[in-house]
Amino acid sequence: MKTAGRSAAAVSCAVLCGLVLAGCGNDGLKGTIQNYDDVSVWSGPGMGQRVVGELTTLAPVTVKCYADHSFKISYDGGSGWIDADTSILSKKGEVAPGMVPKC
Repeated sequence: MKTAGRSAAAVSCAVLCGLVLAGCGNDGLKGTIQNYDDVSVWSGPGMGQRVVGELTTLAPVTVKCYADHSFKISYDGGSGWIDADTSILSKKGEVAPGMVPKC
């Protein structure tokens, strides 16, 4: 009887934890750079930050969130921030600040 009670509790906990984690995760919005110039990747939001990388047209990125007229992104080789005016095309269309959460 004790084993059955522990198993039911463990299953309940696993289901509840899975639901909580599913609701918390934001993998971001996947897309590709559409600008026809190099795009600077910064260390933080806003243009006054240190440049940590460069992306070119059709580079795949994942847009995580938006703050200070900048998108926080990850890409093959790193992560950082790019100007929100950068054209990024996703399966949902061109990425706009309202399509991703605020940072």
